[in-house]
Amino acid sequence: MIRPKVYIRAKNSHYQISFIYNQSVVDVIRSFPQRRYLAELKIWEIPENTQSKKCIQTKLSSVADIEFVKQEDSSQAIVSKIPEVLSDFLIRKRYSQSTISSYSHHILLFLKFCQPTTNITHAEVLDYFTHLASQNSVSSSFQNMAVNAVQIYMKVAHNQKMPALAVRPRREKRLPTVLSEQEVAAILGQIENIKHKCILSLIYSAGLRISEAIHLELRDIDRTRGLITIRQSKGKKDRLVPLSSKINTLLNTYLEAHRPRKYLFEGQSGGLYSDRSIQNILKNACHKAGITKHTTVHTLRHSFATHLLEKGTDLRYIQEILGHSSSKTTEIYTHVSKKMIGTIRSPFDDLDI
Repeated sequence: MIRPKVYIRAKNSHYQISFIYNQSVVDVIRSFPQRRYLAELKIWEIPENTQSKKCIQTKLSSVADIEFVKQEDSSQAIVSKIPEVLSDFLIRKRYSQSTISSYSHHILLFLKFCQPTTNITHAEVLDYFTHLASQNSVSSSFQNMAVNAVQIYMKVAHNQKMPALAVRPRREKRLPTVLSEQEVAAILGQIENIKHKCILSLIYSAGLRISEAIHLELRDIDRTRGLITIRQSKGKKDRLVPLSSKINTLLNTYLEAHRPRKYLFEGQSGGLYSDRSIQNILKNACHKAGITKHTTVHTLRHSFATHLLEKGTDLRYIQEILGHSSSKTTEIYTHVSKKMIGTIRSPFDDLDI
């Protein structure tokens, strides 16, 4: 099995660590003192000192190949190799900023691996995807995103096609984690801060994606009609979702206490609220409530859809509320619905034992 490659460079009295996602590498880095993850750059950072260097040379080198890069060979230098024509192309295609950021990150990892000088050979592309596929902790969705990014990069920057053998990975079919209504109530019951409670309650009550909740503006809440307008979300689509009457009451208390100016939920200095902060709010509430399921903010969206289905809501309406383009995406909730599965009687119950 190919060992993961980790790139380290010194900057501003810190070591910056970048690599293709690997759970073993992440577990080791989390054991480092004073480490922190820079989400926007998708890198880890630790202080540049003797203790950190010892951790890198002993712990990190045991699970990965380490390469210390010079300043001129750093991530920023390689990013500059990504031609402006590519970023202009993505902007003209009106890709979201998060998609542009993800594609840029994947192209950066590809260039680090191949280190191309002029044209990219098909052998280099195939070697890279073989390298990705050999990483057990790299998901098929990560690999699929890499295929998309490299395909666009080769087409726009080099006028080349992807090699025919660079196939997409088979999609993993995993069921979403779903909380019961009692578990959702227990989690929300642990939150005393009105702003924090309002954010998570709104996400669950309307089945929102975390990015949709963050970008909600005051003008998007129609409290008279009981509707929320989600603007230009995934797939560049607008949609309407119901505003819970209980959330409306909760919003009264929140708005009187915080008085946001533009966005419904704003950071301490204004502007967009941090998605990392919302995840941490949920994580702390789950810990206090004794919830041991692997739970993220997106779990609240899955739970909302499943609970609607269990209450008899037509799947077509759930699809519309969630903003799914295909009904097949929404149908996954039939596999986790207690209403659908819980009514089936096991033949074991009829055995006379």
